[in-house]
Amino acid sequence: MNNLFEKWKTRIPKYSEAHKDLFISLSQKFGAEGEKKINLGKHFSTNYELYTYAFFLGLYNDELAPISEGEKKTDFSHHIQHWGSKTTVSTRKDFTNLQENIFIALLAKTDIDLVALEKGELEEDDAVKALIKTMESFTNGGLILIKEKLEENSNYFLQPTSFLNMILESQQS
Repeated sequence: MNNLFEKWKTRIPKYSEAHKDLFISLSQKFGAEGEKKINLGKHFSTNYELYTYAFFLGLYNDELAPISEGEKKTDFSHHIQHWGSKTTVSTRKDFTNLQENIFIALLAKTDIDLVALEKGELEEDDAVKALIKTMESFTNGGLILIKEKLEENSNYFLQPTSFLNMILESQQS
């Protein structure tokens, strides 16, 4: 199973281009910390932080929304294993535990025959593709929820606890 985690975290998950505007407005592509983040009006320091938040928001709301076949996908060219990398920013926390927790949630929510995988009847690459598809689907669901919240109230995310509130509300449902 360790090999599956190692392979999974070398991937770059994608998101629907329909949500590109959320990444532009809520996060900074190459990162922004502290005052720079505030001056840019961003809520997330990096795109993968928004992606991670959207994943968990989708997961907690059981909002599995696969990206349709014809829909154009994009990414931010950052492998999962480098999310939270401390090599470039000294104030950044290491995201290893977060990566492990995402992986565990994906294992629980993805229909993979682990016995067949262990026996070699299922290719690791196919299992990783299934995990990434589930990840992209929950993230897409979370991004849809964020977009709907903005459509309801364009000022919603000006509240300091708005992103936390969305998570807490999902746990009450």
